[in-house]
Amino acid sequence: MAGIFVIGGTGLVGNALMRAWDRRGRRVVGATFHCHPCPHFSRLDMQDERAVRRVLESLVPEVVAVPAANPHVDYCELHPDETRRVNVAGTFNVARACQDIGARMIFFSSDYVFDGRKGVYKENDAVCPLNEYGRQKAEAEELVLAASSRNFVLRTAAAFGWQWEPKNFVLQVLGRLRAGAEVRAASDSRVTATYAENLAEVSVALSEKDRGGIFHVVGPDAASRHELAAMAAGCFGLDASLVRAASISDFKSPARRPKEAILLTDKVRSCVDVPLLGARQGLEHMRGFEPAWRAYAASHLPCMAARARA
Repeated sequence: MAGIFVIGGTGLVGNALMRAWDRRGRRVVGATFHCHPCPHFSRLDMQDERAVRRVLESLVPEVVAVPAANPHVDYCELHPDETRRVNVAGTFNVARACQDIGARMIFFSSDYVFDGRKGVYKENDAVCPLNEYGRQKAEAEELVLAASSRNFVLRTAAAFGWQWEPKNFVLQVLGRLRAGAEVRAASDSRVTATYAENLAEVSVALSEKDRGGIFHVVGPDAASRHELAAMAAGCFGLDASLVRAASISDFKSPARRPKEAILLTDKVRSCVDVPLLGARQGLEHMRGFEPAWRAYAASHLPCMAARARA
């Protein structure tokens, strides 16, 4: 019997969750859609309802965490049917299987369920997404909460940290700066960037509480991506002059993004004692954690360790 099952265990948030639960002495099993030649992770496609049910019925976990998704906002906009099969139908497959075996589900959602016009948002504000990714997340939230009152929906924003594939904004910035390349980042929109290790610790603490519902788990500071990129350059001793300000409209992305959807965190701060780290605190921890992460990455997925180098 697995105490914890993490779907998306090789991703940024999923792997941070696995390590956070492991530090608390919990038995954790991770699954990934990508089939890696490694004993630490099994393969699971959330779109396959029978496979999802078969795995959960064999493990009978207490908690199932689902950070897994297709998170590429522009790809979702251009391929709504394909991505909906993962982000909505796949999530629903997990929610139903959890309901049947009595497992609690933690679903990770996004600030993109809001359009940004209001500026700041509480958990009970009506969703109003601007793009297809946000619409998919909003629909999945509803399905997860309808499946059980014990389930959690954790909304986060601009998560960053170490991961095998450099998919998050900060890792992409570090990779370009270390190569001596220019970084262009929007200065006219703000996000509450969230350090993945901190998000994981808060999520694990919440999972031990006897309540469900929606919680916002983000860093306490709002900053533009330009400010975040410059901050990352400073923390890692890289050339901040390579970071150039741009407008969000300069990127001509297929999907619209909210200019400012700041998630308020009063609710989660009243429930757990884990402090929410600001972007600079997260970046400083990330810098100090780099050697340990390199060792972990090489030992757990050696086939992907080279990709983890920013």
